[in-house]
This record gives sequence, C-alpha cells and structure tokens, in this order.
Amino acid sequence: MNHVLQLVRDILENEKRTAKEQLQLNKICELEDKFVKSFSKEKWKEYFDLDIEKGQLHNLEIDRAIEITYKACKKLFLGH
Repeated sequence: MNHVLQLVRDILENEKRTAKEQLQLNKICELEDKFVKSFSKEKWKEYFDLDIEKGQLHNLEIDRAIEITYKACKKLFLGH
C-alpha cells in the first residue's frame, strides 16, 4: 500500500495543473494577498503554522482517497 501511495504522490507532483486548477489557485493567491497584507511578523508565523497544519490534513485526505480507491480496484479486479 505504501508503494501505491508513493507512486500516486510522485505522479501528482510531476503532473501539470489543469487550467481550471490554475485559475482556482490564482483566485486563492489574490484573496490571500489581500488577507495578509497588513500582517505583523508574529501573525505571519501563526498564519504559516496554520497553513502547514491545513496542508497536513489535505495530505491525509489524499492518502485516504488513494487507500479507498486501491481497495475498490482490488475488489473489482481481483475479487478480494
């Protein structure tokens, strides 16, 4: 299972974003720039800490989706 997770992570990392994904990222960046415009150093640190934790959750969600997909495919194609 760990090999499957790593394989999917590697593929995701090497794939280019779709136009739709890039547009969404641009929107997020614009809103984030407005939001953090007047942050102090302390607020920036808090914001980065929060962002890291949100990234960790996102990674866990991706891993879970991969695990579920793997189990489903295994059942469908191998009958296990």
